[in-house]
Amino acid sequence: MGNENKNKKTNGIETSRGEKRERRRRVRRRIVLLQRIFAVILVLAAAGGCFALIWNLPALKLDRELKAGEEYTQEEAFDEAIAYYEEALKIDSTSVKAYRYMANAYFSKEDSQQATKVLLEGWQNTQDEGLLKYYCTTILNEAVAEINDGACTLETVRKILSALEMDENNTDALELMNTAYERVILGFQEKNDTDFFYDVNGQEACQFLLYQQIMDKLFDIYGTSSSEDVKNIIFRYALIDVPELKISRTHAEAYRSLLEKVSALGENEAVNRLLSCLNKEESVQSVFADIFASFDAGNYEAAKDFVVSEDYTQIRDAFINGTMEYWSGETYIPVSRETVILKQTDGTWTFRFPEFEDDETTAGIITVWGNKMTDEGIQRSCIAYEPAKEGESYFPHTQYVISYMYSNVQKENSFEAEMNYHFETRTWTEEGMTTDMIGDWGGPYQWEKTY
Repeated sequence: MGNENKNKKTNGIETSRGEKRERRRRVRRRIVLLQRIFAVILVLAAAGGCFALIWNLPALKLDRELKAGEEYTQEEAFDEAIAYYEEALKIDSTSVKAYRYMANAYFSKEDSQQATKVLLEGWQNTQDEGLLKYYCTTILNEAVAEINDGACTLETVRKILSALEMDENNTDALELMNTAYERVILGFQEKNDTDFFYDVNGQEACQFLLYQQIMDKLFDIYGTSSSEDVKNIIFRYALIDVPELKISRTHAEAYRSLLEKVSALGENEAVNRLLSCLNKEESVQSVFADIFASFDAGNYEAAKDFVVSEDYTQIRDAFINGTMEYWSGETYIPVSRETVILKQTDGTWTFRFPEFEDDETTAGIITVWGNKMTDEGIQRSCIAYEPAKEGESYFPHTQYVISYMYSNVQKENSFEAEMNYHFETRTWTEEGMTTDMIGDWGGPYQWEKTY
């Protein structure tokens, strides 16, 4: 009985120990399982991170954007394609493919202006010769189309020049610069048009400024390349080879400065002849500048000294004797501060100024009297001035004439011939002309008469 109780007790202890061991095994299995699960989670997390890292590599992202753009291009959804190419360039601003593909998309939607802009930006950002060639070819093809369509203008020239700027050795661009000049000048020669520098709205400034920009770029290209071909193009474009050329005086001064710059490149007889003509015109302006200012202020008394000055009488006598160089005109020769008209005959250049009737917006016209008028063998010296018109109507129109002449002066009891000044105010209305004459103007025997 004792042994039996003892065995039961022993068996109870062993059972308790076994249960504890089993519980410990279950706990260890749970820990191992959790460890394994955690390890798997760590492996999966690491693998996912690597995948995300690989997925977001710039090269792969760029490739995905380009492929998406290509797919939209094939579907002719060009705006969507361009959006993907723009995203591609955000990833890599030096991607030649992105620039080329985007330009192609713009060409496909017939936006050549934006396409060429993209190609230019692409070359500037990548210096890729392929993009540069694509850009130049596109520009020159557009110019050729305009030439062939008879629509060649200074804008066409600027277009060709933009390609030459990129590559001063581009033989196609050099050849087209010469062709474009011929077509532009030929168009004005055929129309016998004097308004080379005026656009369709009669505005000169924009056309002349465009011409200046073209010449400035040619000088820049020559400055970096010293190319004889470019220098010859400069010589050619410096001469606007038309029979007559109307130009504002402001731009005539700028044109003269440009020709001086051209002349400094080397001897060119044609350039020098035109430059000499413009230099003469400039000297004429300097002679008349002060008297214009006096007349504008209503100071006609200033004409007394002017009409007897050496500068004025030399001009008068040169016209009377037919010895005036470059300045053309007969008998009554106008002088304008606003406009000059250049004329070319067999390579010889002359200039003249428009008359009042030809330029009613003028601030005033002076007229040189270059006719032979003698009293007792003494040559008269006369000048006239027509001020700016008042209002829109031509009438009433006024002209002031100042003369220094040998004529009879009525004194107290007799007439005596002597040099004296006359001042006439001629007024035109729709009914006719009235003249107010002052004889011996400013002298002791001044007289007045209206007729």
